[in-house]
Amino acid sequence: MTMTGSRGAAAVAERPRADLPVTPLTWQRTDTVGTELVFPRGARPHGSAIVAGARAHALTWTAEISTASEVTSLHVTSQGDGWSRELRLGRAGGGWTCRAEHAGDAGDLPFAGTEELDAIDPAALLRLGDSPIFVAWAIRRLGLTVTSGPVTVPVLRISTPALSVMPGTETYHLVSAQRLRVTGDRPAVTYELDAAGIVVSQPGRLRLAR
Repeated sequence: MTMTGSRGAAAVAERPRADLPVTPLTWQRTDTVGTELVFPRGARPHGSAIVAGARAHALTWTAEISTASEVTSLHVTSQGDGWSRELRLGRAGGGWTCRAEHAGDAGDLPFAGTEELDAIDPAALLRLGDSPIFVAWAIRRLGLTVTSGPVTVPVLRISTPALSVMPGTETYHLVSAQRLRVTGDRPAVTYELDAAGIVVSQPGRLRLAR
């Protein structure tokens, strides 16, 4: 994994972050009607989302996560009007495995999965679409602190609802204890955080329901 920054992923937090919650978390979309419910407890957290709008869909996922907050595998299903998809993605033998299945007619949605696994960095950070819990895991996986500066890493982003696997590069910058800025191949995003690194809000996109 390639990282840049004044101290990089080895940075030691000035103040240890609070433990991640083990109770369910709910985020509400603010750009459309939608909700994601996450059960973060243990090594196999899982969640589900319902999103309205022009491409209404339901999403369910189960991840496997290491003690270092590294997402080692992800199983996602996505369903819409007359179509469904399933994606299984994992790290294995210094690389990635990927299996995707399609059913029904999803119109102009791109295919799920990828045919270019060999080109993906084995150490890439795995992110599921806009799911905020994956941001919290990334913060801990990279050891981000305010003094660590920007940290640039390869990422593997799963688009929703298509479930396409999109490799790229992102830079994570904890500009304050409560604010994270992510830049890279996609438009820049700013997240507001709580003491545990949980996303409280993404302005114009979502907020944590208390």
